[in-house]
Order: sequence, then C-alpha cells, then structure tokens
Amino acid sequence: MRYTATADTILKKEPIQGSRLPDDQKVDVPEGKTFGIKQVIETDGVHSHVELESDAGSWWIFLPHWDTGEAKPVITPSTTGVVTAVFTLKQANSSQLIKGSLTFFEDGNQVLTVVASSGQPRFQKAGSHTVKGLGCLPPAKDWKISTNGNNIPARQQAGIAGMFYHITPDPRFGRSELGLHRDANFLTSPGSAGCIVVLDSDTFNNKVVPLINGLKNKQAQINLSVVYT
Repeated sequence: MRYTATADTILKKEPIQGSRLPDDQKVDVPEGKTFGIKQVIETDGVHSHVELESDAGSWWIFLPHWDTGEAKPVITPSTTGVVTAVFTLKQANSSQLIKGSLTFFEDGNQVLTVVASSGQPRFQKAGSHTVKGLGCLPPAKDWKISTNGNNIPARQQAGIAGMFYHITPDPRFGRSELGLHRDANFLTSPGSAGCIVVLDSDTFNNKVVPLINGLKNKQAQINLSVVYT
C-alpha cells in the first residue's frame, strides 16, 4: 500500500490535534509526499495508526489529509435544494465561552439554527483565530463542510465523541484538522480547539446529523461562511 499526502500535514505519535503535540512527537509532511505502508494497525474515527515501510516506525495520520488509494464514492451535486451554512459569533475577551449560532439555509431559506461556538474562553476575541489549539475558526466566506462524516469514539477524543464533519480547505491560515461536531465536554470544559461545536448534544445528534447525512448523495460539501462581529 502507498499513501500520498493531499495537503501539508504531519505524522504524529498520538491521534490528537497536531497543535497539541510537542515537536518531538510529530513530523511535518509536505503535500504530494508518498509513503509505503507496511500495515494498518488500527483505524479510529478520522485517524489511522500505520506502520511505515523501511523501518520508519509507526505513526498516526489524519485520514482526510491522505489519498489511501481506496475508491471514493461518486457524488452528484444537486442543482436545486442546495444547502449552505453561516456561523456567526460576537467576539469579546471573555472568561466565559461566548455562544454564537450556526444556521443552515436551503436555496437561501433558513431551515435550521442551532447554538454553536468555536475556540476556548479568552480566545474568542478579534485576532484570536491565529492561536493554534485555542483560537476560534478563522473568519472567511468560502469554507466547506464535508457531508461525509466520521464517527469518533469517545476513547479517542473526548471533546468530540460522535460525528465529525471535516472543514476545508485544510490546512489554511495556519490552522488544521478542524471540523464540525458536538461539544462533548460542554458541561465540564466548554469550547473547542478551533472547530465549530454545537453546544447541545441532543440538538446536534437529532437535528444537525440527520440534516447533513441526508445531503451525502446530493452535495459533497456545504458552503460555510464564518462571520464575526
């Protein structure tokens, strides 16, 4: 097997966001780099633990950054009923998590709005999107949410523990491995490492997940605007 990096990424010793690992626990990999894979040890959500050929050791990889050679489903974009999304949040320097909103539109008509957030308390003020592992998702109007989600076990990343929808382009603005998921730590340590998190788990599981999963055969991605005020 041969895996090729489809974006600038890293090999890492633990299946957690790369910005949280010390430098001696990760190796930078440029886009286009190909590795021979001796075996896949395990796959857990969006990460896979692989043993490299040529005695290069075992590493975890973030799967959305790699072409593993597996056939990908053909998705036909929808010409009507196109769903888009907007995340908004009023920025401030606050010791409490600031709540914003994530709204989905179908052909421009609002179909669902949920309470959501991004980043950690004190890292939701203007300019904090540059802080890796703490700051909110950088503002832009051309992000994409993949409709092909991954189910993340709680034992891997307790802050997710459920469906994770990758947000691209990735990497971008110095940030990487971000997505949309529920805030599984909302009651104990609310916030995210930069992902958009829906604060109420029932709302995410019973409204957001069915909406996105229902689009998989229509849209590969949902256009996302991130707007801060």
